[in-house]
Amino acid sequence: MINTMKQRVITLVDKIPNGAKLSWTTDLKDNQFGWITLNDVSDLPFLAEKILPEGRLVTISACNAKAEDAKAFHEVCYHFVMKGLTVTVTVLPTGVEPTVPSITHWHKSADWTEREMAESYGITVSNHPNPRPLFLHDAVKSEAMERLVPLSTMTNSASTNSLWEKIMGEKGEES
Repeated sequence: MINTMKQRVITLVDKIPNGAKLSWTTDLKDNQFGWITLNDVSDLPFLAEKILPEGRLVTISACNAKAEDAKAFHEVCYHFVMKGLTVTVTVLPTGVEPTVPSITHWHKSADWTEREMAESYGITVSNHPNPRPLFLHDAVKSEAMERLVPLSTMTNSASTNSLWEKIMGEKGEES
């Protein structure tokens, strides 16, 4: 079954309009993993549709792009399983406003993770059927994962008396 799915992936990658890079890895137990990097993010809907019916989206993850990918700040990985074969599809959203197309139309499980990715990393998901924020209030700026709060700032109040003094001061009590 795995070899049949591998051949299906090879055939699918050959049909991607703007091309893609395909590689394979195995782990110590000989489990095989396919890695597809799309040359153009606009091919994502094509792949999302054609990977059906065997392919099922497991999750989507976003992370900082590799240093050699200077044209993009983030990379987005779509993790699929095709009857036991794990296939990860990577795209690099580029442009002033990094954008990826929604694949929720073909994979309903993408709904939540696409919205979470947009909210956490500020990556625009075009044509999403339900782009409402998941966690943040409308007044809070997206890209929550992009704002750095130094650990010393976060823990400063916890490791000193300043937090306790502030709380007790607001209650009108002395610490």
